[in-house]
Formats: sequence, structure tokens, C-alpha cells
Amino acid sequence: MNITKKTAGLYWKLAVAITVLCVASLIVWRTHVPQSRLTQLSAADAQKNGSAKMIAMPVSYQVVEDYESSNGNLPQHQFGPLQLNKAKVNRGVQYQANQGHVLGEFASPDGLRMVYFIQRQQLQQEQSGWAQVDMVAYEPQSQQMMIEPIGFTYGDHLESALQSTTMCGYLSNETFLYTTVRNEDEMWVYRVNQYDLAHKKVTPLMELYRVPYTSAAGELPVIYSTQLTPDKKHLFVRDSINGITAYSLETGEKKQAAPGSNEIKPDEYFELRADGGAAVYGTARYQNDLWWFDPAAGTARQPFTAEQGLVDVGADAKGNLMYYNFTYDRAADNWMTGETQKLLLPKGVQVMDAQGNPVKRFSLPKESKERLEFGGYSESKKAVLLHKFAAAVNNNGQPFKKTDSWLLGDLTTGSMTPLNKVDVPDSWDKKDVVFGNVTVNVAAVSAEQQVFVNTADNTYYMCRWKTKLVRLLDEDDTVLYQDEQNKRIYVSSLTRPDLVVAALSYKKYNWDNQRFSWLNGHWITRSQKLPEGDKMYFFQWN
Repeated sequence: MNITKKTAGLYWKLAVAITVLCVASLIVWRTHVPQSRLTQLSAADAQKNGSAKMIAMPVSYQVVEDYESSNGNLPQHQFGPLQLNKAKVNRGVQYQANQGHVLGEFASPDGLRMVYFIQRQQLQQEQSGWAQVDMVAYEPQSQQMMIEPIGFTYGDHLESALQSTTMCGYLSNETFLYTTVRNEDEMWVYRVNQYDLAHKKVTPLMELYRVPYTSAAGELPVIYSTQLTPDKKHLFVRDSINGITAYSLETGEKKQAAPGSNEIKPDEYFELRADGGAAVYGTARYQNDLWWFDPAAGTARQPFTAEQGLVDVGADAKGNLMYYNFTYDRAADNWMTGETQKLLLPKGVQVMDAQGNPVKRFSLPKESKERLEFGGYSESKKAVLLHKFAAAVNNNGQPFKKTDSWLLGDLTTGSMTPLNKVDVPDSWDKKDVVFGNVTVNVAAVSAEQQVFVNTADNTYYMCRWKTKLVRLLDEDDTVLYQDEQNKRIYVSSLTRPDLVVAALSYKKYNWDNQRFSWLNGHWITRSQKLPEGDKMYFFQWN
């Protein structure tokens, strides 16, 4: 081929131009394409590789300073210290967070302090803005308070980040784990952090996943709930990506506990064993296809499928024992239905061990007109309380459970001992008393009855406080009933449950959380949501 000098020059220029164009294209692709693609791969890899990213050689940091120093390219904002306004109330104190709102409240294991997560927001535009979460720890006995930021996030759809800021659980009285969302360049990084109350330090432990903070609302992960297992070696996380998943806090290895649990269903069941750390999950109430997941063993199974009827899984008040009420078939007369709830009418109770294996079974004959359900548990007596009842209708035409009798189920022999009812309990010793409660009226969620059983003479006394919120203080021989409707606390005792020794009224306070939180020194706490800032109440009941 004859190539002139002029033609050669043209070819050379053309080659250089093509090379430059290719390099430019590569730079553009590397700059603009991979970030979202890498994010997608990161989320996908998080599901495929079976582990979260452990933070190597973690360094403690201050969250506000960290955002300012690590994200100079992002808009900046300073909330300033959280202001809490103090005021006296009857037999207690209240604090109002100026423009702050309570995300959650968590009593420490020793019962000395209450920890609040309080969020503040500042919107820059219609969707984007900043959110800061402060930890407020208060000890009512010593009146000591600590306020420290534990989360700071900038981006769109901040509700996803705030909902994903959750308490995982306490490692000790002074340290706890929590999840938070941290900015890192253009990304939201979902992390598990440790907070040390004694040294006021935030330490990162594990990265769950990361996504662009500009993602659409439906594409941003949301952490619904978290729970540290009792052995403090695993963490259950339920989110919109993986559903219910167990993470090893030592290696980051993760195992999915329940398929399809990334969406919260209205009639689902989810329970975490307090002693063994196993999770039980089902997509619908009373079904026998529930999943039982043990993170230590790494096993997921469905142990109740052999049941031909309906099952209602539960745990005793302290979480030390799990059981399920069962029916022999799925006939329509096996439950009663109200406007807000549905109650199973079982024929028996199956007690389980820590692995979900059957231990003892207590039941009535299939043809029996009476029903039998779990009512309580005594670890020291190795016995369960069994409520025998019949379905009935009251004068208002509402179905309810009419008590026939109470029985004591021996977990060693499997025998059922009928108990004798007394109207005036007398000369009872608190070491012999076992407490139980059952829901009896389908028309009201709080319609419960309480039973006190004296195992020394096999007698029982029943109360009819319409509340699920009962607090037992064995060391003080004290029982507290919360009457939510009338905003009262009634004080009774284990040995004389027929007597009320005090009644405390809080009618003038309008709180939103339906449960009192209890602290040592006879303190109870509540909170109230207000547009200008939420209020936190601390009352001493004695």
C-alpha cells in the first residue's frame, strides 16, 4: 500500500483521536456508571456472600465531628446541643425535648437508668435535609443525665434513616449496640455501632450495606427492628432487603431466618426466645408452618407442621419457657372473633424446650366441650398453669371465655392437678405463689384476668383487672396493675392479691406509649408526643 507522508500524518492523527476518545469514554464510565452499579452489586453481594463487613481495627469517634470532617462535599448544618426543659410534676419530674422527638426508650439491665433516642430534623428542600439522633440517659434516683449525639445523617427521605436507627440491646449496664445510617461520600452506610456510656464513645462494629442517599424512597433499605441474642454473640436484624436475618457479631456471617419476612404482614407472628436466642416467625396467626431459627446452630426448620389443627405460639412473661396452644382440627368454632382481635379456643398446651422440641403435652379429649390454654409458668416449681374454660356469650352479646377451673401441670410427670378456688387468700408465703393471666374477652385487647396460685395447698385466687400490664416485684411482695383506660396504677401484693394498698392517678397527663417502663427505686416512666417537642415523665409510685 502506498502511503504518502501527508496520508501517514492523517492516519496518525486519526489513531490518536480514537485513543483519546476511548480513554475519555473509559474515564466517564468509571466516573459515572459504576457508583450505582457497585452499590447494586454491594447490596446483591451482601445477600450472596453470606456475611456483613466487620470493621477492622475500629476507632471511636464523635458522630457530628465525623460528618463534618468526612463529608466536606455535602451541605453542612449544626443542630447545637439538645435542650431539655425541666418541670416538676406530682411525685416526679418531666423533661421536654425542644424540637426533639422520641424514637424509643430502653431501660438498662440493672434498672437504674432510662435511655432515650431523640431525633431532630432540619429540611433543606422538600425531601433532603439533616437528621441528628441524640442519646439521653437519665437516672431518676441520682438525677444524673447524659446527652450525647449517636447519629447524624444527610440525604433524601430521612424517615428511612431514622426508622433504621434502632436499639439492638445491652452488652452490659454501660454499653449497648445500635444501628445507624452514616454518610460516606454519596452513600448511606448502614452500620452497627457500640456506645459506651462510661466513656461517651461511639465505636463502629459492622457494616450491613450501603446505598446512594439519593435513591428513591422505595429503594432505600429500612431496618424495622433489631434484637441482640442473650449470648450476645448474634444479632437479629429485620429489614426490607433480607427480612429476618441473624448476624454473627464475631465474624459478620449472616444467615436468613425466614424467607419472605422482608415485608411486615398484619397478622404475622414473631418471637425471640429470651433464654436461647431462637426466633420464631410465621406469616399468619394460628398456622402450623411457623419457622424456628437457631442462630448458634445455624438451623431453620418448621417443627409444628405435624399438628393437624391450629397453633398459637407464645412465651411466659419472663421469656423462660415457650409453648403453643393447639386444636385438633381447623374448624371455625376453634376461635372467637371481635372487632380488633381473634382468640383461639384450644384443646391443649404443648410445652417446648430451647430447640423447639416437645417436652410435655397437656390436653383435653377431642369431644370435650371445655377448652384448655396456657396461663403461666413457675420455673422453681417446674409447673405450668392451665386455664380450663368454655366459650360463652355475656349479657351484651359478646363472646368471652367462661372460667371452669385452673389446673397445675407438672412438667416432670405430665399430670394435671385441679386447684381449689378461694375468695380470701390468707397466710400465703410468696415463695409458694405462682402468677398467671389470660385474655378472656374478645371485645377488648386489655380484657385480661389474673390468677394467683398457692402451690402449698393447691388453691387459687382470681382477679379481674382489665389490663395486660402487670408488674411483679417478688422481693417487695408487690404487684402493680396499670389501668390504661383510667390512667391509674393500683398496688397490691402476691400474698394478699385481694387487697389494694394504694391507687395512683395520672389522669391529667396524656401520654402516647401504651406501656409504663419500670426502673429501680419504684420509678415509672412514660412519654408524650407533642409538635414542639416530646415530654418524658418520671414518677415515683412509693
